[in-house]
Amino acid sequence: MTPRLLRLAAAVPGRLALGTAVTLAVTATHVGQGIAIAQALAVVFAGAPWQGVLVPLAVVAVMLVTRAALLWAGELVVVTTGRAVKDSLRRRLYARLFELGPGYTAANRTGATQATVVDGVEKIDVYVSRFLSQLLGAALGALAILTGLVLVDPVIGGVLFAGALAITATPLLARRLQAERAGWFWGLWRRLGAEYLDVLQGMTTLKAFGVSRERGRELARESHDFYRASIGFVAVANLRTGAMGLLSVAGVCLAIGLGAVRLAGGQLDVLGLLLVLLLAREAFRPLEELQKAYHSAYPAISAAGGIFELLDAEPAVTEARRPQPPPVSASISFDRVSFGYRDGRDVVSDLSFAVEEGRTVAIVGRSGAGKSTIVSLLLRFFDPRSGRVLLGGHDVRELSLARLRGLIAVVAQDTYLFHGTVRDNLLLGRPDADAGQVEAAAAAAGAHDFIARLPDGYDTVVGERGVTLSGGERQRVAIARALLKDAPILVLDEATSSIDSANEAQIQRALDRLAAGRTTLVIAHRLSTVRDADRILLLDHGRVAAAGTHSELLERSAGYQRLVAAQAVSR
Repeated sequence: MTPRLLRLAAAVPGRLALGTAVTLAVTATHVGQGIAIAQALAVVFAGAPWQGVLVPLAVVAVMLVTRAALLWAGELVVVTTGRAVKDSLRRRLYARLFELGPGYTAANRTGATQATVVDGVEKIDVYVSRFLSQLLGAALGALAILTGLVLVDPVIGGVLFAGALAITATPLLARRLQAERAGWFWGLWRRLGAEYLDVLQGMTTLKAFGVSRERGRELARESHDFYRASIGFVAVANLRTGAMGLLSVAGVCLAIGLGAVRLAGGQLDVLGLLLVLLLAREAFRPLEELQKAYHSAYPAISAAGGIFELLDAEPAVTEARRPQPPPVSASISFDRVSFGYRDGRDVVSDLSFAVEEGRTVAIVGRSGAGKSTIVSLLLRFFDPRSGRVLLGGHDVRELSLARLRGLIAVVAQDTYLFHGTVRDNLLLGRPDADAGQVEAAAAAAGAHDFIARLPDGYDTVVGERGVTLSGGERQRVAIARALLKDAPILVLDEATSSIDSANEAQIQRALDRLAAGRTTLVIAHRLSTVRDADRILLLDHGRVAAAGTHSELLERSAGYQRLVAAQAVSR
């Protein structure tokens, strides 16, 4: 047990108390049954009338029926406790993931994060709902039975107490060895999950390059490593289980043997021996059931490492303590901004530029010049190392994240559509929009006609990542989504770079309609899409190397001339 794992149970204290009570009640039925059977046998051995066993047998029947009801109730408590624990923990994890944002998800493998949020939480469920709920009940139940046996015979009770202490010490002795294998097991599980997700998401690419067999063999090797880790973990767990079983049986046998000796010496009567015979086993039963729950819950200790790592991760940005009201102006300004990722190298350095309200500014440059980083800083996925990003004259760090991002609509190069209907994906822009507003936005984006031709129109399921739509169709849905949001600032991040020439003109017209009247920042690779921008910035190694209109840059910027010439040649 660790304090942080125990604190996870704080969400369900009442259910844990109820589970403990049920565990104690089940133990009490076993004790009552054993005492009643001992009394019935004592009547038989004494040669008393057979009617003397009726009451004890009736008690046994009542205990059996009561225990069946308690076991059903106990399982119901376990299930409801587990559901409450998982719901509470997953809410915390999802909230933390959304708080961490792209800064965290971009630096960690999706499959590993998924294993933590899904499989890790399932392991925690077993730990809290089964192990913790049985822990106190088993300890109190075993202690009560052992105390009763001490009262029956102090010598036999003392032997059983020693056996119980040896059983409880066994997991502690094996813990270090088991912890090493459990950590290995869970680490390989997360890695294998990440690899499988990579393969599923990249199946088309693997097939296209003819390397699916090689990747399959790599997965087979990693699966075998996981198999070895699983066997190692189970081997240690079974060694501990076997040791506990041996101690339990040895303790019971020794107690019965001592009871027979003490009966022969007149130090114990027949009823006392029968009680030892029937209750010695019951003294160890709660501990054995507890160790079974411990065996099932032990992986939670390793899984908890990933969960706490996620919960403890620091977000790249934090919410403003005293958020300012939304800015009146939709202007954008970068004031001597420098920023770099984890490798320590600045992607943008001492960058300054401004976009006046209602104007369009395009940023061009070679790959790696820092263009997309500007978008991430504007949306405050990251904060600059130095300098300020201003929106309407306000530092974006002084605005609430929700308000800041509500002022900006983004159409990106890699349009992400979620599994769901076309309408669901459009409503991300404005969840309260009615059908007329949705269709009007789609029509303005040039998407209404092809959506109407889909099998179920706006209610057609587009599949994961919008796989059932073409690239141009996905892009028009993204434009319609941005139109529906109706934000005063528009960011076009390579919005036409993956579109073929046949669709480019139509999508560019839709983008022009979207940009009308808005402050627009265009990140572009294709220079043909930025010729009409009010101003073009040429970015080179994170700095503005030149600025002006298309014609001005053609006259005086050698770097811009090289970009134009390179694209002319590539055509």
